[in-house]
Amino acid sequence: MKRIVSGILYVMFFGFAATLVTACILLIFNSAGKTEQKLNDIEAVLLSGPTDESDGSYEQIEASVVTEPAKNYQRVSVRYGYNALENNEKKSLYDRIANSIYSVSNEPDENGRYRTSRMKIRNRRLSEFDIREVVNAFIADNPEIFWIENLFGYAYDDGNTLVEFYSVLSSDECKTYIDRFNKQVDLILAGLDSGLSEYQREKYLHDKLLRSCVYKAGVASSADGWEYFTSYGAIVNGEAVCEGYAKAMQILLSRTGIMCSTVRGDADGVAHMWNVVELNGEWYHLDPTWDDNDKDGVINYEYFNLTTEAILKNHTISDSIDTVIQVENSESIDPLARYNFHVPMCTSKEMNYYYAEGVMINNFDGSSDKAIIASLVEKANRSEVYIPLRFGTELTYSEYINKLFYEAPYEFYYCIENANEQLDVDHRINKDSVSVLKNESTMTLRIKVSFENENKAA
Repeated sequence: MKRIVSGILYVMFFGFAATLVTACILLIFNSAGKTEQKLNDIEAVLLSGPTDESDGSYEQIEASVVTEPAKNYQRVSVRYGYNALENNEKKSLYDRIANSIYSVSNEPDENGRYRTSRMKIRNRRLSEFDIREVVNAFIADNPEIFWIENLFGYAYDDGNTLVEFYSVLSSDECKTYIDRFNKQVDLILAGLDSGLSEYQREKYLHDKLLRSCVYKAGVASSADGWEYFTSYGAIVNGEAVCEGYAKAMQILLSRTGIMCSTVRGDADGVAHMWNVVELNGEWYHLDPTWDDNDKDGVINYEYFNLTTEAILKNHTISDSIDTVIQVENSESIDPLARYNFHVPMCTSKEMNYYYAEGVMINNFDGSSDKAIIASLVEKANRSEVYIPLRFGTELTYSEYINKLFYEAPYEFYYCIENANEQLDVDHRINKDSVSVLKNESTMTLRIKVSFENENKAA
């Protein structure tokens, strides 16, 4: 009887509610404007003049980038780039870079750049592609190194290879920026509770990053601002492009014990970068940039822990380095070829947002109502505003939507009413303020609610 009365009441305000829901539909394709003309690819120049290994005056940066793990969690190190290098000469250069980037000039050279200490790989002539491969491997493993310019110089001296890097900051500036970076990373990680699962840590850091960083549109290269392509830009300045988002995500997750690396490729035909993360022994694709709806201030989870099959619907993954170097002579390889060092096959859906948190609805037989009500109560008590649903195959997508919002007895509003009976006054849900994010291709729906007490709105 109560359910019938509720249906009659909903008919009375349905015109208003339906209009509200329709007006609040959020487009799933929120990635418009979130692509760059190209990634911040490493460039190369030939060195001229003296080729002495110690040429120049450098100062050692005493401050180090964040190396401590988040409290209560074991840090993991990413070494996929290093492990993919084919020989000891390349690995030796990798190790030399790790020291060189902390030895920076305090005075700019004739081109206005701050040099790092030069490196000489003896008795080996590394091609431009070889050097670029090592640089890309090092950057992929160490996204916290944000001050190195996307440029290196190289020369050959009696069968030896000389390599030089450049910093966008002087050594004194590096110390200031690194200290600022460390403090901000520590601040973000300080908010983590102990004992969280890997999924909970990932979601917390994903949300924290997206709430503090906005996508910087109209940026094509580092000439538009080097910070936008770095973890520093995303974490400290709060403005970045996809590269900055992905590097920041890798840093934050690795310091809470979650293995994470970056992926290079295309999204809707434009160069893009995102992440792969390992949770409970399974790998998933995570695209924080495409989850960030900077226009509406809404955090999405449509690209939160996808399978390879799902990410390939609108992303293209660049070849692996093994595929690129399968030629007889590296001199013949395009130096600007784009590749990845580690992209595992992702097949599990267990930690996908809609599978980990969503209510599964096959039909509306009463059990679905109970599940939705339980989810509403649980999330409202935690002041969470997003309610994910996942649909089965017994009805069409439109039929599921209609039964929830547009046909008596208006299942979702009925569930709100019942949930409110179990909630205290500070956590009761406002029936007149509901918006939805529809994704018919994945048969999912995310509902955003607010609270009757506006101060509780998240």
